[in-house]
Amino acid sequence: MTASLRIAVLGAGYVGRAFAIAAAERGHAVTAVRRSASGETGALVNWCAGDFVAGPVAGMPPRLDAVVLTVAPSRTTDGYDVTYPPAAAAAVALRTTSGASTLLYTSSTGVYGGRDGEWVREDSARHGVGPGNSALMAAEDIVLGSALPRATVLRIAGIYGPGRDPRGRLTNASSMPQRGEYWVNLAHRDDIAAALLHALTLPELPAIMNVADGTPTRAADVARWLASASGGDPDALVFGNDAERSRSDQRVSSMLLKSTGWTPMFASFREGFTSGL
Repeated sequence: MTASLRIAVLGAGYVGRAFAIAAAERGHAVTAVRRSASGETGALVNWCAGDFVAGPVAGMPPRLDAVVLTVAPSRTTDGYDVTYPPAAAAAVALRTTSGASTLLYTSSTGVYGGRDGEWVREDSARHGVGPGNSALMAAEDIVLGSALPRATVLRIAGIYGPGRDPRGRLTNASSMPQRGEYWVNLAHRDDIAAALLHALTLPELPAIMNVADGTPTRAADVARWLASASGGDPDALVFGNDAERSRSDQRVSSMLLKSTGWTPMFASFREGFTSGL
């Protein structure tokens, strides 16, 4: 990526904020929109406060090269429904009015649904029935149905990183669904930001790409590793919750993204938990 791009980040929360900063540090002109920009400092990113779904946000450049949608749901019972589809429609509209050539939308691998441990790839059918998945799929359909070139959905695996530590739930062996015999798929925040940056460089952009470290691991094995890493006895763990089923028992392939040249900094939970939190 040699040219400086004009990038709008819509919904600059946990992932979007990291991407905005990373893109600005690489010389791009980044405008990041969030409901409140208070507390944000530094001149690299143009932080704008506002609701981009409701209409134009003050401070947004009239012309853009890329629109990156990284929204998170509001904290209400219908947070997904009132967030994702309207945000996707607004992002498609902004891409059109701004002349941007690229639209990236961060969805979730949860749309695949539980698969009894089978591998899922970008062409796998969507069976997600958990909370919010219908809204995530509706937003995907808006982006992919826009018929715009270079409109891409990046389906993100379980997000973790600084300030978002999943180790607590992965050490409680007795409460794990399926006695821990389900697959965990993770993606570090910084690797997701790097994947978004990488996608902007691709001359041909696939319509859908999975973003995951590509090293799915059974939850019980993660718990045993954590016990050993903390000096405990992994054989003393008791996995007793057999009645509850995991909603995401699948293995997420990220081979398509990796085939384009992206390589995660944190190749598995082991590297991420050791140095990425």
